[in-house]
Amino acid sequence: MPEAVDVTCPCCDAMLKIDPETGAVVWVDKKKKEPAQDFDELVNRVASNRSLLDDKFARSVQQNRNSKDILEKKFAEAAKRAALDPNKKPHNPFDND
Repeated sequence: MPEAVDVTCPCCDAMLKIDPETGAVVWVDKKKKEPAQDFDELVNRVASNRSLLDDKFARSVQQNRNSKDILEKKFAEAAKRAALDPNKKPHNPFDND
C-alpha cells in the first residue's frame, strides 16, 4: 500500500494527508485561527463559512449516494456468483487454506 501524500491546502494552509488509492483525505492538521476581536467579526466569519459548509454537505451526500451504488453492484455480483453454484460454501477469510 503506497504512503499517504502530504499536501498543503491553498485556502487555509492546513496540512492534508491524502490516500493515493482513493483520493480521500486521511488526516488534517489545521492551523489555529486567531480569536475574534468582537461579536460582529465572529458573525461575519460564520456567515462566510456557510457556503463552504453547504458545499461540503453536498459532496458528502454525493459520496454516500456513490457508496450505495458501489455496494449494490458488489452485492449483485456476489449474488450472481452464488446463484451459479448454490452448493459452494463462501470463502471464509479466517480459514488457513
